[in-house]
Amino acid sequence: MLKIKNKKDILTVLVFLLPAVLIYTAFQIIPLVQAGYFSVTNWNGIAGSAIEFAGLENFKTIFKSPDFLLALKNMFKMVVFSVVFHTPAALLLAVALNTRCRGFRIFKAMYFVPTVFPLSAVGLMWYFIFMPTGAINAFLDVIGLSDMMAPWLVNESTAMNSIIFVNIWAGIGYYMVILLAGLTSIPEDVYEAAAIDGAGPVKKFFCITVPMLKDVIFVCILIDIMGSVKVFDLVYAMTGGGPNGLTNLPTTLLYNEAFKYKHYGQGSAIGIVILLICLAGTLATNLIQAKMKKND
Repeated sequence: MLKIKNKKDILTVLVFLLPAVLIYTAFQIIPLVQAGYFSVTNWNGIAGSAIEFAGLENFKTIFKSPDFLLALKNMFKMVVFSVVFHTPAALLLAVALNTRCRGFRIFKAMYFVPTVFPLSAVGLMWYFIFMPTGAINAFLDVIGLSDMMAPWLVNESTAMNSIIFVNIWAGIGYYMVILLAGLTSIPEDVYEAAAIDGAGPVKKFFCITVPMLKDVIFVCILIDIMGSVKVFDLVYAMTGGGPNGLTNLPTTLLYNEAFKYKHYGQGSAIGIVILLICLAGTLATNLIQAKMKKND
C-alpha cells in the first residue's frame, strides 16, 4: 500500500489524480447532474428556450406509456437471457480451452473476435445475415427447411429473440477470457489431490472449479447485467427499435425522446430510471455475494 509521508507526497498524488478526476467529472458527474435536473423540467433542447419546472410529471408520463413498459419488459428479458447463457457458456468454453489442447490459442482467438468489434458493426453484420435474402434463410432453403424461413427482424415473434441471440453470441468470448484468467489462478495441486481421491471431471468442476471461481463469476454477472441494461447500438443497428417499436429498449427510447422528439425532460427521466436499475442490479448482486460468503 502506498504510504504518504509528507505534504510533497500528497501534492504528487493529487497532481497525478487530477487529470482523471477532471475527465471523470466532465464526462460522468456533470452529465449525471444535468440529467437529474432536466428530468424534472420540460425543455425542448433549443438554447434560449424556456425551461419549465415539471416535478415528477416526466416520470409519471413515461411509466404510463405502453412503449416504455414494453421497453422495460424487453430489457429485463435481455438481462435474464444474457445472465443465464453468457456465464455458463463462457465457463464451459474456458474450462475446455484451459486444458491447453493443440490449437487452443486459435480457438481462444476465434471466440474472442466478436468482442473486438463494436456492437454497431456486429449488429450490421447480423442485420444482413437475418435479411429475408440473407445467409440464414439461404441455409434453411439448402437443407430443405424452407418452411422455417422467415423475415427474422420484421417478424413480431422473432425480432426481439434475434437481437437477444446476437447479444449472447457477441459477449461469450469476453466472459470466457475473464473466466479463463480466473482458471489459471487455481493451483493444479488441488485438482491432483482430488484425482487421487477418485474425483472425476464433473465432480472436479462442481466441487473445485465453480467454488473457487465464485468471485469471478459474480463479477461476470454484474458486468453482464450492466451491459445488458445499457444495450443501444446493437438494437439501433439491427432494427432501429422496430417493427412498430416492439424491440425498443429504454436506451433507444431515451435516444428517440431526447434527440428525435426534443423531449429532453422525458429522455432524462428515462436515463435516471436506467441508472436506478443499474444501481439496483449492482446492490442485489453484491448482497447475494455477501450472503453466500457469510454462509461459507
